[in-house]
Amino acid sequence: MKGLAAPGPDGLPALFYHTYWDIIRKDVTTAVLNVLNHKGDSTPYNQTYIRLIPKKKNPSQPSDFRPISLCNVILKIITKTIANRLKLILPEIISPNQSAFVSDRLITDNTLVAYEVFHFFNQSSSKKGFIGIKTDMAKAYDRVEWNFLQITLETMGFPQHLTDTIMNCVKNVMFSILINGKPSQNFIPQRGLRQGDPLSPYLFIICANVFSGLLTKAQTERRIHGVKVAHGAPEVSHLLFADDSLLFCKATVQEATVIKNIILEYQEASGQLVNMEKSEIVYSRHVPHQIKENIGHILPMKRVNHFSKYLGMPTHVGRSKRQVFDYIQDCVWKKIKGWKAQHLSFAGRSTLIKAVAQAIPTYVMSCFLLPKELCSHIESMICKFWWGSNNDKRKIHWIKWSTICKHKKKGGLSFRELRAFNEALLAKQGWRCITQPNSMVAQVLKAKYYPKTTLLEADIGSKNVSYTWRSISKASWILKKGGLWNIGNGATTNIWTDNWLPRQQGHKIWSPKGEATQTWVKDLMIPEIRSWNRQLIFDTFMQFEAEQITQIPIVHLSRPDEFSWPYTKDGIYTVKSGYQAIQDWKEDPNKPSTSYKPKNNSVWQKLWHLKIPPKYTHLIWRILQDALPVQSNLRKRGVNCYPLCPRCKENIEDLNHVFSGCWWAKQVWFASPLTLKFDQNEFSFKNWIEDNIRKDQSQNMNLIGAICYHIWRARNLLTFQNKNVPVLDVIHRAQECLFEYHRQVKPISEQVNRNTRARSNNDSDWIPPPKDTLKLNVDAHLMGDGHWGLGWILRKEDGSLVGAATKVVRGLNEAIEAEAMGVVEAIMFLTEFQNGSVIIETDNASIVKAIHRRSYPRLYWGMLARKIREAMEENPKISIQWVNRNKNTVAHVLANWAEVEPNKIWLDNLPPHIVGHIQKDMMPSHVSSV
Repeated sequence: MKGLAAPGPDGLPALFYHTYWDIIRKDVTTAVLNVLNHKGDSTPYNQTYIRLIPKKKNPSQPSDFRPISLCNVILKIITKTIANRLKLILPEIISPNQSAFVSDRLITDNTLVAYEVFHFFNQSSSKKGFIGIKTDMAKAYDRVEWNFLQITLETMGFPQHLTDTIMNCVKNVMFSILINGKPSQNFIPQRGLRQGDPLSPYLFIICANVFSGLLTKAQTERRIHGVKVAHGAPEVSHLLFADDSLLFCKATVQEATVIKNIILEYQEASGQLVNMEKSEIVYSRHVPHQIKENIGHILPMKRVNHFSKYLGMPTHVGRSKRQVFDYIQDCVWKKIKGWKAQHLSFAGRSTLIKAVAQAIPTYVMSCFLLPKELCSHIESMICKFWWGSNNDKRKIHWIKWSTICKHKKKGGLSFRELRAFNEALLAKQGWRCITQPNSMVAQVLKAKYYPKTTLLEADIGSKNVSYTWRSISKASWILKKGGLWNIGNGATTNIWTDNWLPRQQGHKIWSPKGEATQTWVKDLMIPEIRSWNRQLIFDTFMQFEAEQITQIPIVHLSRPDEFSWPYTKDGIYTVKSGYQAIQDWKEDPNKPSTSYKPKNNSVWQKLWHLKIPPKYTHLIWRILQDALPVQSNLRKRGVNCYPLCPRCKENIEDLNHVFSGCWWAKQVWFASPLTLKFDQNEFSFKNWIEDNIRKDQSQNMNLIGAICYHIWRARNLLTFQNKNVPVLDVIHRAQECLFEYHRQVKPISEQVNRNTRARSNNDSDWIPPPKDTLKLNVDAHLMGDGHWGLGWILRKEDGSLVGAATKVVRGLNEAIEAEAMGVVEAIMFLTEFQNGSVIIETDNASIVKAIHRRSYPRLYWGMLARKIREAMEENPKISIQWVNRNKNTVAHVLANWAEVEPNKIWLDNLPPHIVGHIQKDMMPSHVSSV
């Protein structure tokens, strides 16, 4: 929970609970569990304030306000706990037509499907045609009938205890409205869900699922017919996103009547009310006017040519793209115009640009490719704001926009290039179509645009394709260039055209095909022994490629090949990593590196980690970029100005002179705690700053940054206001501001460190397993020749040896792959040596989390983790857990010993130094916890 979110009637925000959790933990936990497990009364925590948020300017009636509930944090803990449980099962019980609040479903799914349907409407030549209805639910949350909610939960099979607990939290509420900040008289509601309660969104979509069920039943019984945009596409009769509904059926009186009856039936049961005046209806092309009139009598809604927007997105994009998307530029301009740049530091402007101005187009850019001209105009507005320009005065742009848009670690400020970011967002849609082929949007796009191929091989198509598909297609080059196929059974990866070599530049095969007849990677395998056909591979490919191929681990022949994104640690595409890849390719177009982090300049990287106010950091950045408006720089830009220093009037004012050359600046540095003397012979202040940043002397650099800022501030006061700041005032002000900043920031960092402090390093005891259970510890070690040594040991509860082994494997790129392979090999070892319960321990937390959560990265180690999980399901007596590295010593020593004695199994007579570690684990202090 957000620490400083508006508190409930008890006045305690979540930050209070975060801060004093050690003190109140027991009481809070007891109260919460009493409600959750023992049907305790939630009334003491259910007092709620209502804050009325205006929907428009000058609201005049209750419907012009949105009621937001301010609940007590204890109640939020209760309902959040229930919501977290519900989230796990919602994908299984909520209709695929509902995209709100369900994991792996996005609001853009509905937008893309709806756009394809409306594109079909515009292209349809049938006189029978279809209709689309956009309903407006009046006060949707506030109208939910409690009896309807309870019956729905019971009908869907929720346990009675859980249903009673949910209804207890929903019903036992007492409201008071905040009027001018003061609560009104209490009142008890008779229906409705609170907006502000973590549980409410999930309860609402459970209720809305009834509406979806009525429509689906009518569709199944062929009383209504949905829209199929292409042969093989799913038939879409409705799309829901919370209370936003789109309904589709044939343009006939009969089907319109069915839709109306379903709406009325749902309204009567649930308490919902469709506002016919605000709802809209649209017809496909060539539907006769008389049919429109007849349907209009049944569904008295506003008839439109096309919906202006659906879920905030345009539903029709014609030839003039600028006309459709110009409103984005207007929104950005309104925001920028309302900010007073002259009253903001560069750090403040940077925050507003990133958090607001560049965030405005993001939602639309996730589905549509904005025109280049529009992106340039928006960037130009943002750039002018950054440098302080306005309608009256234009400021000098000291640094190129392309440099500012570079990553902070590469000398920029991490502003976004909108066009590249737009493509990265659209590539995410392509990624989801590849990795979630059963989603509705993936099925619709595949059936319409690439029914016989894959998205990576699809063309944009004819002139009549939708603009959303054209946008996604134009961004698919990112996935084609940077994606990588992880080999499973090798049946779907083309040897010659697909990206599948993880260490190869470009990931593709370079060897000429020649007379080779093999097409798929599986043709290079010997599946019976789970191995590569080395003879065939070395005969077909160049030697360096043959060696790469044979080092790829054959992990899981029962799994299909997986498309992955090698720029993230879990192999899953993210917009951030896609955008960074585009920026890297611009610098080196022929090198799609698979490293997680780009090569960075250490100066820039360390600069942004200095513990000084952001405005100080931005000034140092401008010094290093030589982007300060000193007199010498102004004259280079053609500004006619007095070139000499306004203080000493002896030397030309440049960076060196302002910060270290002027007699006044020298006095500042010498009088400071640093007691520095500068020699101006061949001295570069910029290089001196860089050297100090590299030295990692953070305390000195913090003070240097503060002094630089106040020297520059004093220079500006003298230049523009003719105020002469004394030397000691500069030093005192710099120290005072730095002290105040650290005083405010330090408590936060101490809290973070306290919350994340690791267990004591002195805790190195191996923990024996319970009685009649064995424990297997496993680890991996990188050997000198680039191969990996694996080691594992199986012991009883008294620490005595059952068996141990080492093994050497090749072809693994990362330590986590070797750790996962070690667990796989250890499980194979177990099948030969035991039939009882075994606990496997590894010191790699990521592997254990992936197995327990059944969330497997799209990387080779993810395949291994999946294989481990399958083996554990086949043998329920095997479990796995994480252990601190200090408690995994023997396995670590064995992994190292694999370099000396590889591929060996011991049942006794282990090497003496390994026996010593085992005996240490068997000492009384180690086994006392049994």
